[in-house]
Amino acid sequence: MLYIDYSEQTNDTIIAGGILNEIENIVKNAEQLRENDRIADAEELIRNALEVYEDSWQLWSQLGHILSRKQEFIEAVDAFMTASNLGPEEFWPWLYLGRAYRELEDLEEAIEATENALRVEIGPKELNLANYNLACYHALLGRNEEAMIYLKTALENDDSIKEWAREDSDLDSLRNEPGFEFLVEG
Repeated sequence: MLYIDYSEQTNDTIIAGGILNEIENIVKNAEQLRENDRIADAEELIRNALEVYEDSWQLWSQLGHILSRKQEFIEAVDAFMTASNLGPEEFWPWLYLGRAYRELEDLEEAIEATENALRVEIGPKELNLANYNLACYHALLGRNEEAMIYLKTALENDDSIKEWAREDSDLDSLRNEPGFEFLVEG
């Protein structure tokens, strides 16, 4: 079992290493643990860190990833929501909040969270990913016209997404729509 005691943090540690560097290191360690299927250790690391850095959107977002991996999506929504509230101008917590809602089949909330991600200034690749997710959520709701608009936006700007679109079952309701085949052509 992995345990790091954060109760002994001093002002010197915070000043010397910087709070952000400390949080970044914790997140990286948790990501490595997740990648090595040490989910319980990653969760323990993040929960211990949150006892000290409870206002860190990065730690809450990482907890959301861990809980998603455990398929505890209700708790993941809570973690991503906390991350989004702490870092409302951060793209990724909003996007992953949308994905967690999608896993709970709450597509209206998934759409709202992902639309919040679109409002954040970030690079075009991330915006294309958000547009693609919105296309999926709308398609699952049978809102094919809206889904095609989002899909067109995502695919016009990122050819790498076309392969996903050809295989993604979330888009099945769009396969007979005029223009779908043209959009996803390689």
